Amino acid sequence: MTATSTIDEIVRLRRSTSTGFPLSGVIDSVLQPVSNLPGTALVRQLTGNQDVGQTIQSALDEEPADLYVTTDPHAGADHAVWPGDSTFSAAAGAQIPLGIQLTADGSQEVFAWDQDDVSADDLLRSVTISEDEQGGGSLSKLAHSEEERSYYYVQYHVD
Repeated sequence: MTATSTIDEIVRLRRSTSTGFPLSGVIDSVLQPVSNLPGTALVRQLTGNQDVGQTIQSALDEEPADLYVTTDPHAGADHAVWPGDSTFSAAAGAQIPLGIQLTADGSQEVFAWDQDDVSADDLLRSVTISEDEQGGGSLSKLAHSEEERSYYYVQYHVD
């Protein structure tokens, strides 16, 4: 039996880290040369170096995810079933209507990605939609990535 699933929307609950590199390593490398300085000298050293503040701030700023969705585990907007051959800028708290229909022959895995210009695209997580959910009304699943520290709800129904 084949069912049709419709992904109604994705809700971005929490942003991903969006750094493209491990933030703790950046902070450690910045602080290592000044860790033995007395308090006043430490403050003067850190505040006198604009690059330090800007690097840490840009890593922590909430940048929107450049979101796209695939039905296979391969990264790349060229594999996207939504939003086409581009991405969708999604800030934390965004409710993003999709309205895409997919065939759930047994089950269908759906992958959410954040396009990254600095490194490989980040897999935000996947959810599995099953034809056994047919007739279950409006359903939602949490897509959580421990690595990216992101949370998304995928809302869908199966007919």
